[in-house]
Amino acid sequence: MRLAFALLVACSELIACSKAAPISGSPTGLVNTPAIDDFRATERTTLAAFNTALGQQRANQIDELGLADALDKNVLPPWRELRTRISAAPIPEADRELFATLNRYIAERQTSWEAYSTALRSTDDAAAAPHYAKYHEQTDAATTDAQQLGQAFRSFTAPGP
Repeated sequence: MRLAFALLVACSELIACSKAAPISGSPTGLVNTPAIDDFRATERTTLAAFNTALGQQRANQIDELGLADALDKNVLPPWRELRTRISAAPIPEADRELFATLNRYIAERQTSWEAYSTALRSTDDAAAAPHYAKYHEQTDAATTDAQQLGQAFRSFTAPGP
């Protein structure tokens, strides 16, 4: 059951920030900022680390505890640092709604990975079930927000002087 779940997870993670409903912005459009560039770069490398670990687990190079360790050591620390940086970033007026979605997405993704790690470390399927449920709930929410972010990122205007 856990291997089938891992395959489902891989598919979910690969669609992050791909398509979506638009985030409304000011009439002049959304503005790209260094914080957005930081997010995009960190998200790419963090999702790559997650997918690499998941691939290793599918190939039986690591077990479920190895996957949980990879999440806890290679995925969650840079994601948590990103969350801190994004929360402290200055927000242009035109990007307020975008940053609200971005902060929500980062929190949802973090919560989903934490729940997944906890589920993988659980002693049996019954103990893992509530953590998998939390993982699914937060992954679904993160996927929706990722789609909105992807659409918004495609509509950026150049930063002002």
